This record gives sequence, structure tokens and C-alpha cells, in this order.
Amino acid sequence: MVIRYCSFPPLLFLLLACQPNPSKKHNNDPGLLQHWTAQDTSKIDPLKIAYVGNMGVCIEHGDKTVLIDGLHQFYNIEYVFPSEDLVNKLITGRFKDFSAIEFCLFTHLHGDHFSGKYSKAFLENNGEGTIIGSYQIKEGIDKTLSKPDSISNRIKVIPYNKRPHSVEKSGVKITSIQCDHANPDYHGETQNIAFLVTMDDYKILHVGDTSWELTKEPFKTLNIKNEKLDVAILPYWLLLEFGADTKVNSLIAPKHIIATHIPPNFKERYQKQLLERFSNITLFTSLEEVHYYKK
Repeated sequence: MVIRYCSFPPLLFLLLACQPNPSKKHNNDPGLLQHWTAQDTSKIDPLKIAYVGNMGVCIEHGDKTVLIDGLHQFYNIEYVFPSEDLVNKLITGRFKDFSAIEFCLFTHLHGDHFSGKYSKAFLENNGEGTIIGSYQIKEGIDKTLSKPDSISNRIKVIPYNKRPHSVEKSGVKITSIQCDHANPDYHGETQNIAFLVTMDDYKILHVGDTSWELTKEPFKTLNIKNEKLDVAILPYWLLLEFGADTKVNSLIAPKHIIATHIPPNFKERYQKQLLERFSNITLFTSLEEVHYYKK
């Protein structure tokens, strides 16, 4: 099997971004989440989401913590990546104001989302921690092991078969499903997984690198529109497409949107487009920024 570690073509990003921008600001749900960026002790027990590079997020409610696409290294100048110090804090449970991670999820094996070396370190430092991803993720971690090791038993492999698979532990439910990688001409062999994370009464969707057309079947299978999503974590190119506001509302209808995969040189006019198009959006651009959400 040949695996190509190449990114979604930048030219296509630009073509999508240069589409006409609707002038009307779009609200997906009148019941938007409260959102603030500085810790406020008057708002008890909020949902916390920290940015840890590219599409990497650390999510916590109460003492339940999930990391998605957060363990990766320098891959290309087009991608924001976490420092080694930040990664060490994440895998040892010392990341600011966050507790130890129960689940570490990977949407796919590309180097701007996943590191086998860091994944191994996470398992070694978290005796109760579980990694969830495709078989390609397990292969990537196994390559870092000198021999079969007990830590590989804590890697939960998601079959790439278009059916939902759920894992529950420590009050967290993870539902995973095949959601093919964008631009299949380049990435047809890359197994991309979408995750629906349920923490208490909060529901968070993370789709990895995909396109709207490729989300239709998995979203229908998961009945995402009726899940009453609190937060959808999406790559920015989905949101820059012409008609993206209609697609967001008709397919997922989240109370809040987080735009990720934003390159370091993201043009100001694209940021402006996103902020004008969606009133309920946060753009993740600064490493370790933490956002707080409350119903």
C-alpha cells in the first residue's frame, strides 16, 4: 500500500476562498453557546477547548479530557505545530488547567495530525489512556515499538467500513465513522475518521480533512443533524466554500463552529470572510489559546 503524505492542494483552497461571499451573516441555531476567552469563575464548569496546532484540540468538561489530532511534529511551513514542550505537557497531564487525557484521537495519519513517536510516549505516560484511530494509525505506532508491547492493546482500531463504532469510558462516549479524506485523487488510500465526542450533555464533532460531498453519507448514518451539536470543529476550507453557511446549517447545525487547519500566513481577507459569514465562529490560530463555552 502506498501512502502519500501530501496536503490538500493550496490552489484549490484559493479557488474555494475566492468564491463570492454572501453578505448576510448566518446564525445556525438561535440557542448559541455562551463563549468567552478568559477564565471566569462565575461561570461554573464550562466546556474548555484549547488549540494545540493545525487541527489539534484539547477538550475538557469537568475532569474528562479528550485530545484530537494534538500530537504531531513539524511537517511543513503551511501548518502550525505544537512545540516539544507543549506535547510533553499534554502527554504527562501537565497542560495548563487541564487534567490527564483519557482519550487521544487521530483522524488520519498525515504528519500534520499524527506522530507515531508522540503517540507511543502518550501510551507510556498514561496507563489508563486510550488511542483511537484507523488501522493506519495503529501501524504508525507499531513501527515505533521494538517488539510487540502491551501498550498496543490500548489502541482502539476503527474499522473503515462506513459504520459507526462507539467506545465509552470514564463518562465519555466516542462515536467514530469513516469520513473519507478530501481530494481522493491525492488521498484515496488515506483513512480519515470523523469523531462525535459526548461529554456529559455536550456534543462535539471533529471531521479531520474532508469535503462536504464526502460528509453526506457519514453524517446521515450518524444522524448528525438531529444530534443537537454544541461545537463543530472543521477545516477552514469547508467554511470558505460558496454556500458553506447553507451546508453547515442543513448538514450539522452546530451551536458553535471552530475553524482549524488555518495556515500561519492565512490572509486577513479570508479571516474577515469567515467572521462575516458566521456569527458563531472561532478561528483557532494561536497555540495554547483556550476558549470556554457554556449552554
